[in-house]
Amino acid sequence: MSEPNGILVLGGSGFVGQCLLPHLPPPVYVISRQKLSNLPVGAQAFQVGLDDVPTLKKILPKCRWLIHLASDSTPGVSAGKPLFEAEHNLVPNLCLFELLQDYPHVKLLYLSSGGAVYGNPGDAAVSECTPLHPLSYYAAGKIALEAFITALVQQSPRPAVILRPSNFYGPGQAYRPGFGVIPTVLQYQQQGKPLHIWGDGENVRDYLFIEDFIQLCLLLLRQNELETGAKIYNVGAGYGCSLNQLCGLLEQVTGQRVLREYHPARAVDVQHIVLDTARIQSACGWQAQTALTQGLEKTWAWWHKNRRES
Repeated sequence: MSEPNGILVLGGSGFVGQCLLPHLPPPVYVISRQKLSNLPVGAQAFQVGLDDVPTLKKILPKCRWLIHLASDSTPGVSAGKPLFEAEHNLVPNLCLFELLQDYPHVKLLYLSSGGAVYGNPGDAAVSECTPLHPLSYYAAGKIALEAFITALVQQSPRPAVILRPSNFYGPGQAYRPGFGVIPTVLQYQQQGKPLHIWGDGENVRDYLFIEDFIQLCLLLLRQNELETGAKIYNVGAGYGCSLNQLCGLLEQVTGQRVLREYHPARAVDVQHIVLDTARIQSACGWQAQTALTQGLEKTWAWWHKNRRES
């Protein structure tokens, strides 16, 4: 009997999932609470939660990889609401992990958050050894799930890859309130609305072009000799850009002014985060290839074309 070769994607309706799905070899199974359309050939969708045990029991025996992209919160969404984070993310995931113990052949690729789990570590690029310091319940939830995955692969041995990405952007990222500053700026430019900036706009982020991240995922999925246990990797561009600088770059790329409205800083917002990606470079030779200006030009071209056709 041949080994299972399917791939299960949790959260395939989001930006990352929609960009990744067309590149995955079939058979692919997608679990999402949102209805999915235009699925690639060889992909099958299930409109259920990630803790839907009957559905998972049908799919997991067919899979060699589980790609976990699902998350129902952001730092802002769960601010002041720790129970929201627990009920919407922690509890469903623990149900999933309990079931996964029965399927030790399934490798796990989990999307954490390099932009949130380190807190405010200072101006230097942070490595995976930097102490974790969550400022939000969202970040605390990500750290908790990393810990549970680490325990899972001790009790039910298998390879698990935990990726801590920086801030994604790129073609295909539609505007969604609370998710993604770049599509938010483009949407507000289109509507002539001011961008709400919490603080002085000097918060620094590491922005990762989605196509670079997809190439890393495909590279990891092709590796056959992964060691048992959990491996954690930062994934980012490796350099930072302040929100004010980002607005300036978008003004240059689009030829349109970014209206800005400044508000008092929020405690949940990280001031400065740039990721050191030396570990992932050493492990599999991956490095982000797309400069921020180049990525913004590609994003604006997609956005402008999509706006004209809509």
